[in-house]
Amino acid sequence: MIRVVTLGFLILLALTGVVTVAAVATRAVRPLRDRRRHRLMARHRRDLLEFAAGEGDPDALVDIPERAWKALEPSAVQLLGKVRGEAREAIAGVFERRGAAVEAMRDLRRRGVVRRARAAEMLGTLGHAEAVPDLCALLDDRHPDLRIVCARALGRLGDAAAAPALLRSLTGPRPTPSHLVAHALTHLGPDATPELIRALDHADPQVRLTALDALGLRGVAAARSQIAGLLERDGSLAVRTRAAAVLGRLGTGSTVDALVAATGAVHPTALRGQAVRSLGELGIRSAVEQLAHLLADPHHEVAHQASRALLRLGTTGLRALESAASPGAPAAHAIEALAVQRLAAERATRSPVATDDR
Repeated sequence: MIRVVTLGFLILLALTGVVTVAAVATRAVRPLRDRRRHRLMARHRRDLLEFAAGEGDPDALVDIPERAWKALEPSAVQLLGKVRGEAREAIAGVFERRGAAVEAMRDLRRRGVVRRARAAEMLGTLGHAEAVPDLCALLDDRHPDLRIVCARALGRLGDAAAAPALLRSLTGPRPTPSHLVAHALTHLGPDATPELIRALDHADPQVRLTALDALGLRGVAAARSQIAGLLERDGSLAVRTRAAAVLGRLGTGSTVDALVAATGAVHPTALRGQAVRSLGELGIRSAVEQLAHLLADPHHEVAHQASRALLRLGTTGLRALESAASPGAPAAHAIEALAVQRLAAERATRSPVATDDR
């Protein structure tokens, strides 16, 4: 029995010694590995920077040994994300010639969500247009992180052909986050605009909301009439409110009537407040009378937004505020808005010298 215990103790002691030696060796080797990696990077980083500046030779980067390139690749990817125009195309060409796009396309079809996500990120960064169908297919993948990476990659690629798949990814059991889809749709080419306008009639309100966001960010003036129609008739309050917000960026005199109608007391407060805010953003003076009337609205948000909207309308709006601030009038919001305007005027006229003296 004593021999068995002694033998077990000796084995345990030996294993402990092996683990200790391995840990010490790992700590000793890591600095050596890091220094070697830095040497490899330093040797070729200058070539990379010179090439990005338009002075280097692409063949020098293509011919870098694979081990050195693996050390340099993170810096090259980072640089690729920062530069634009010819410099970006040139660096992407080096990646293409080194087979990065071909390898990434293979990795998209392999197992391992991390590998596929890295491949999608690389293809988007490289602007590899041939990857669009594969990335669109992965928008339905069961892994949410992979779907997110693919949506971002499609936005970077900017191919209008991705619009239908991006819009479809908003619905179903595994939806892609709508703000990421809207961002990607915003960066697609002009041929995506008809698909976005058609999406305003989609049965799912989330698709309509996202299409509204994308059209507003893209500044598509051709969609004004359809957006005004959503404001007036859509069955979703969220869609109507978003339509009012987008018209504040895209609208003209022809859409003022729809916004003024949306400020009526029969509508929900959230919609009315957004419609009032959009009228101020448009700066249409024909809305002054309605905005002045809303200064007395019983809902704080509506009256507050009306006072701020009048401030944006210049002299005409100021006169309406001053009239509303007279004795006996519903003055609170008008007085507040005029005080804000005076403070802004004082800050604008305050001299830098006086500010420094203080």
